[in-house]
Amino acid sequence: MAWFDTHCHLDFPPFDADLASHLMKFKQQNIAQCLVPAVGPDNWLRVLHLSSHPMLHVALGYHPCFFDPQALQGQPELLLADLLQLEQFVEAHRQQIIAWGECGLDGRFPETLAHQEFALVRQIAAAQHQQLPLLIHSVRLHDRVAQLLKLEQFNQGGIIHGFSGSYTQASRFVDLGFKLGIGGGITWPRSEKTRKALRRLPLQALVLETDAPDMPLYQMQEAYNSPLNLPTIFNCLLELRNESAEQLQQALWENSHQVLNLSI
Repeated sequence: MAWFDTHCHLDFPPFDADLASHLMKFKQQNIAQCLVPAVGPDNWLRVLHLSSHPMLHVALGYHPCFFDPQALQGQPELLLADLLQLEQFVEAHRQQIIAWGECGLDGRFPETLAHQEFALVRQIAAAQHQQLPLLIHSVRLHDRVAQLLKLEQFNQGGIIHGFSGSYTQASRFVDLGFKLGIGGGITWPRSEKTRKALRRLPLQALVLETDAPDMPLYQMQEAYNSPLNLPTIFNCLLELRNESAEQLQQALWENSHQVLNLSI
């Protein structure tokens, strides 16, 4: 059975210098498809070019951790020029793009929260217009993210990237049509709340990801994370579930395609 990494930044170092070699290694380990999200104006074009690789899919968005609060001078409206550029870029290259993201809210950066909300609401509306699923970055603000998705009546679904939270928070996202991206975070002992949630959630709500080269696994010896670690994350998830390995892997493969509107 093949693997699908629904969130990895293969345009980042250390992958960008020799991407062809990395893709060959992935293929040898049955990692058949990867979704590469953009993070901001500096890499929209670079990520778009990756769509020419048969095993790669791309998403474009504006990540909440990549705003410069000093450049914005405390005025969320100054983001509008970048967001308009993004909307025009997505529309011009719509056939190459399968999702909108990475976008969302990150509570670790309260100084840019007004900018984050302004950008997220704008991107939710744009994704709805383009009929694209969202790749949501949600850190410490799950309730607010869910509230904004509901207020904007977003109905295209998507993935809550690197989900870490409670069963109640997870269920709220599932009710909104989202799947939960399960990554290396669940390998850490401190993730017991999330692991308890994963024991109870419907199988149809789960997909795998790595967030490579970031989101290291517990006791990981490698210098950086990689899609090659998907089987390790899968084995950790398998310990939490009642399905057989074959049932779980098949469902994760199908879920990934379904949420991203891809044929299997």
